[in-house]
Amino acid sequence: MSTINFSAHEINFKIVYYGPGMSGKTTNLKKIYENIPQESKGEMVSLATEDERTLFFDFLPLDLGEVNGFKTRFHLYTVPGQVFYNSSRKLILRGVDGVIFVGDSAPNRLRANAESLRNLRENLNEYNLDLDDLPFVVQINKRDLPDALPLDMIKQVLDPTGKIPFIGAVAAKNEGVLEPLREVSRLVLEKLAQTA
Repeated sequence: MSTINFSAHEINFKIVYYGPGMSGKTTNLKKIYENIPQESKGEMVSLATEDERTLFFDFLPLDLGEVNGFKTRFHLYTVPGQVFYNSSRKLILRGVDGVIFVGDSAPNRLRANAESLRNLRENLNEYNLDLDDLPFVVQINKRDLPDALPLDMIKQVLDPTGKIPFIGAVAAKNEGVLEPLREVSRLVLEKLAQTA
């Protein structure tokens, strides 16, 4: 749920990167952070533990223009990939405006992708949110793997309806990283315009 800071003349949006462990959520944020001009970004905060690269969240505010004279600021978060951090995942989803699901192209990760997407739907349900009503984009990462599953096969498992935007990526090489953010940001602003 976007928030308006009238004193700063700013609308704040929350975008959450969700997906199975080690799919590339943190890599995406690091690459975005590297590519955003210094004056347009805030500080990136990363909390890590021994067993999981990102225990709680990465935080990155971005300035992406104005809406009705208000600056827009996007706050990007990642969730921990491991299932036993589910309470952290739920907490991070509170107040979400848009979701980028980061899936893994490896054949042995197809089930983990599907389970993580199911978990996302369940956790959104806790806040009476439906993924079908949220700005939502899927990024399939690690497309450079020699045994990467065909994108169409992954789509069939994750979105049999064919309604969700899918973007192939190699986040480690900065390929397909900005496109999901641009798309979900566009969808978030579109949704705001419909409700205004």
